[in-house]
Amino acid sequence: MHGALLLAIFALAIFLFTLFNVVSRIFYKRRHGDKYHFYQMFPYEFNYPSVFKENPYGNFLFAFAGIAIIVFYILNPYSSIYRIMSLIAAIVFTMVVICILVMPLYYLKTHMVLSCSAMVLAMVLPLFNLFLALEQKNLATNQTQEVLCIISMVISAILSIVMLVLILNPRLTFKIYLNKTIDSEGNEVLKRPNIIFLAFNEWLSIFIYFLSPLSVLLISFIK
Repeated sequence: MHGALLLAIFALAIFLFTLFNVVSRIFYKRRHGDKYHFYQMFPYEFNYPSVFKENPYGNFLFAFAGIAIIVFYILNPYSSIYRIMSLIAAIVFTMVVICILVMPLYYLKTHMVLSCSAMVLAMVLPLFNLFLALEQKNLATNQTQEVLCIISMVISAILSIVMLVLILNPRLTFKIYLNKTIDSEGNEVLKRPNIIFLAFNEWLSIFIYFLSPLSVLLISFIK
């Protein structure tokens, strides 16, 4: 019962998050006449140049998707300190990313704090899930339960390590330099780098957040 309910909530969260991306990209292309690329564009650019009104449907979809993840962790059937820590991390992360979505980059110091917070939370959230799976592995009563817990731990470890590697990337910086190129008419124009690692990391932290329930979902079927 717990597994089926959590699976439905997780599927809803992924659906809403996917819809958020589709709707936001459509609004972005209408405004700017260009495709949105998550590896060189920041989340807040879905709302640029305004704060909210440029992409209201996308913003609401993201908020509902984040709430669905929070509900997922609330309904996590395991009584553990790691369950509580995961829930707190999910609540704070959702609030932080909503702020990032409506926080233009020219509020640099605030954006730095929010961005760093999102990346750290995206790294530690899977760790809480890993320790929860480890607890359940120690309580496993058969081989199937033990294998599910090990798979859950591996998933969490991969997500956390990926985020850690991205955080330690030496090319991650808040100083972003545009590339100078010459257009077809011989004029010098400024273009974005192929990858803006700060933008890429912000998006990857969001993707990892929405994938993090996978490990909990696996062990929920043995409750």
